[in-house]
Formats: sequence, structure tokens, C-alpha cells
Amino acid sequence: MASNPDYANYARCMEEIKRRLSAIDEILHDQKSTSYRYTNVEFVALQFRKIFELVILATLASHQQFFEGLSRKLAKEWQVSKIVAIVEKKNRGFYPEPIDRIPTGKEGVKDEWKSITSGFLTLNELIEAHGKIGALMHANNPYREEKSLTEMEGLFPIWRERLMRLLNNHLVKFPDDATVLYVGMQSVETGAVHTALFKKQASPKT
Repeated sequence: MASNPDYANYARCMEEIKRRLSAIDEILHDQKSTSYRYTNVEFVALQFRKIFELVILATLASHQQFFEGLSRKLAKEWQVSKIVAIVEKKNRGFYPEPIDRIPTGKEGVKDEWKSITSGFLTLNELIEAHGKIGALMHANNPYREEKSLTEMEGLFPIWRERLMRLLNNHLVKFPDDATVLYVGMQSVETGAVHTALFKKQASPKT
């Protein structure tokens, strides 16, 4: 029998993303260093790579029966586009849908949700960014190092801003196609990731 989804595990994945972003910020804001420019760039790039992979895999990680069945296959795959294709077969709605929460004066309605249509990291952009990181990590031409480092340093703030626009408040669907999870990355009360679960209601029988 299939196990019930562990939605709390999705929130744990988002908390890990926040910790990795904090580590990125410490390097970008010169609060900490790995001692050398190129190791700083490689460290930050690796954190982004892990974040991108968490975004892709988080919904499946909440479904143990799906994730365990795919873990060996995913472990052998290094091209993120192929990983996305594997995940999409199990859950077409895996990628976060960013929303804005708009305060409303309507009685009994605290806010309304409005889909964000621009300014966030799209799936295609994530795949492209992941590829750039892979090219940096496997570069073997020392004469291109300076250009590569400068390019990556310019991309880091852009990726961070667009990633936060994607994740700050978002909806994500799960493989059962009947469950939508609202996710807020920063609770006003606790500062932690907070979630709310919504399920489709079955159509009434006629």
C-alpha cells in the first residue's frame, strides 16, 4: 500500500534552501570567505546547484514510495534536464507556482492570491543556470577562469533575487493531482517556513 505523503518533508526541503541561501549571503556580503576568490565562487555555485535540485525534487521527497523508486535512477543522472523529465513523469505540477498575497478589505477574507507572471526563476532558467554551474565545476581551460568567475559573480545576485521571487509565497502540486500546498518561506510569527494544505473536493454524484 502506498504511504501517505509527508508534506512536512517539503517544508524541511524549503528550510534547507533558506540555510543554503544564508550561506550564500555570507560569502556575497563578505561576511565570510573560503580564503580565495575562485573557491568562494565555487562554494556559492555549489549551494545554488543544491538549491536548484531541492526545488526539482522536493515534491517527490514528500512521497516516499515515489522517491525510493527513483533514487537509483536519479543518482546515475547528472543532466538536470533529464532529471526534470523523470520527475515530470511522476508529478507534472512539481515546479512551484509563485503568488503574491494581496491584503483585502473583504469581510472574512484576509488576503487574496494573485499569480506572479514575471520576475521569478522559471524552470527553463533554472535548467540553464544549473548547466552554467556544471560547466564551471568541470572547466579544464585555465585561460577562461577569470572570465568564468566574473560571469558567475554577476549571475549570483540575479539568481538569488529571482529564486526568492519564485519561492517567497508559492503553491505546489503533488503526484496525487488532488493536493495543493501553500508555502510561505517566512512566517511573521516564527520566521519558519509555514504551509497550508488544500485538497480538491470530489464532484457531487448526480
